Amino acid sequence: MTILRLTPREKLLIVASAIVAAVWILFAFTMKPVIARMETLKRTIPGKQSELAKLRARSAEYVLLRDSLANLQAKVASQDKGFELLPFLELLFGQCGLAEKVSKMKPYVLPLGSNYREIIVEINLDNVTLGQLVNFLCKVESPNALVKAQSLHIKKNPTNPDQLDSTFQIHSVELVP
Repeated sequence: MTILRLTPREKLLIVASAIVAAVWILFAFTMKPVIARMETLKRTIPGKQSELAKLRARSAEYVLLRDSLANLQAKVASQDKGFELLPFLELLFGQCGLAEKVSKMKPYVLPLGSNYREIIVEINLDNVTLGQLVNFLCKVESPNALVKAQSLHIKKNPTNPDQLDSTFQIHSVELVP
């Protein structure tokens, strides 16, 4: 059997080749996947940051709505137990001198879950002045009752241009007895 005798130059070439092969294998199996993963993460980070910003905005909105709901529930619970929307509105019509100008007053009841309901009264007023209407709407939203005016529609009266015809809704929330 012959023993291979290598010259120092051949030995150096074999060692250098082994080092190059080891570095290439190390790069191919460890560094290349790490670099590819880092590039993927760099591409997805802006999208994820955008999603995070949206999630934070929705979280803040949720907290605001939750606090508003708790505040509304506390107001409804503290509202006078004998409060009824229709008699309240009739009293205000009398105080503002608008009782004879009501052409329509139609109540609706909208259930809001098992504990609450919303009372909506649609009102038509004919031949009123802007001052009378504003005075009435200011009195409707009193601190004593949880009542709000919504969806106000105003038009000039066709027979008297100095007077207005208006249609609006008054909303109130109450506990279900």
